Amino acid sequence: MKVIVLENYYTSENCYLVYDENTMDGIVIDPGYKAEGIKERAEKEGISIKGILITHCHYDHIEYLEEIRALTGAPLFASALASRNIGDPTINITYSGLGREIKAREAERIVSDNEDFKVGSIKIKCILTPGHTNCGTCFLIDNALFAGDTLFLRNCGRWDLPTGDMATLEKSIKTKLYTLPDDTIVFPGHGEATSIGYEKKFNFVIR
Repeated sequence: MKVIVLENYYTSENCYLVYDENTMDGIVIDPGYKAEGIKERAEKEGISIKGILITHCHYDHIEYLEEIRALTGAPLFASALASRNIGDPTINITYSGLGREIKAREAERIVSDNEDFKVGSIKIKCILTPGHTNCGTCFLIDNALFAGDTLFLRNCGRWDLPTGDMATLEKSIKTKLYTLPDDTIVFPGHGEATSIGYEKKFNFVIR
């Protein structure tokens, strides 16, 4: 499994292009990067985009969702709440964040907590981690955790936006993420990668 990071420098959001180097099947996680740029990079590397995943509903993670769906024809995989929230601008905060509303279409494929599923040849585990939003979702691929805005390097997501809750976020991190192996690599929605072991020792919000 290989990971390409595509950062939107206006929002500091990390969009991930993840692919199987043997089959070249790929997925897009959190398309907050220009759809044309994602498609061009995939074509340059020889990656066939088989699916799109979102970790939560906020504008900076779904800004180019509909565009990449149209360009690739790839289905969206999301939790039931995330699928619903991306169509609600009062929750996905697209108007306050972008100055315009985004009402994305519901996901073609709903994934549930602890569900193991495949997109092309890529095996993925869904881990629901509400708190930053009620639809927070992490995706585990091999020993890599794509954590969205649930967990950052020495930090965690904020909880003062619609559907956020601090106690819920703390519970999600401690019971769902800190129980993973220490060498699990964490690819966050913003900022640099980290590991579960490092965060258990040095995260200044959740220990």
